[in-house]
Amino acid sequence: MKTKLSGILTLFLALFVQLSFAQERTITGTVSDESGPLPGVSVLIEGTTTGTETDFDGNYSISANSGDVLRFSFVGMTTVTRTVGAESTINVTMVSETNTLDEVVVTALGIKKEKKALGYATTQVDGEKLEDKAESDVARALQGQSSGVNITSQNGMSGSGTNIVIRGM
Repeated sequence: MKTKLSGILTLFLALFVQLSFAQERTITGTVSDESGPLPGVSVLIEGTTTGTETDFDGNYSISANSGDVLRFSFVGMTTVTRTVGAESTINVTMVSETNTLDEVVVTALGIKKEKKALGYATTQVDGEKLEDKAESDVARALQGQSSGVNITSQNGMSGSGTNIVIRGM
């Protein structure tokens, strides 16, 4: 009887110690900006490769320990960091960056010039044209938008490789 009681107490003590050291928990929350929830925001634990992405409604869920630093990043928004404490819900409001990208001119060999200074024709593709296409891959959305650019996919499946050839091989 004494050994059974001793065994049960030892098992209870081991369970209690395990629960007291288990600090990893699920952190949830919503990421938004001034206009509403943001889908596709990257949520990473700094110093690790563990991360997640917000869903269509801006909600996320990630397993993290107390003291971990969560990094929220999104294109065109200022990166936000939050430290995990005792709370299990962390809501974040992101702010637009002041230095947004207006226009990019890509030339051969990394030469940077203004569009007016180039001695040859250039093609400009507006973001609205890319948004109107029902294509998830940006390279495939560019197909047929500029002369001299040949874009082919390795197969018809989403996420497969894309080959881009600009003015010859």
